[in-house]
Amino acid sequence: MSPRKAVTFNADAVRIEGLRDFVSALKAVDAQYPKAVRQANYDLAAELVTRSKAEAASVGGVARKAARSLRAARQANASVVTGGGARYPYFWGAEFGARQYRQFKPWRGNQYGGWSGGPGYFLHPTIRSEAEKLLDVYMARLDALAGEAFPD
Repeated sequence: MSPRKAVTFNADAVRIEGLRDFVSALKAVDAQYPKAVRQANYDLAAELVTRSKAEAASVGGVARKAARSLRAARQANASVVTGGGARYPYFWGAEFGARQYRQFKPWRGNQYGGWSGGPGYFLHPTIRSEAEKLLDVYMARLDALAGEAFPD
């Protein structure tokens, strides 16, 4: 199966089929490899955070403030970006807009809001526009790890 056939894109995520099994196989070779995958996942998420913050700055207003809460997390089987929290309760309003509260842009939460370009104002649009480029870099890192762990 081609690696690209195992990749699924949707509005909020990119899923790589078999990543968990790949990490398990790497772990069986040496305990250092899952740490390398975890670092690759973190680097991918950190780059997405950087690009999303730049997008939020171009959107301006509350989005710029809310984007300060974006963080990358280290996980072995996923690249995770988190946002919001107690200090940034307006994060989701800044990302998706609102129908009722005027401090936010118009609602872009789903296709039922009358906007067909996809959800979000800064994080989700960045995922949609940058996923292919970031995935190429990420897959190259995984290929390098696989070549190192399983030489021909």
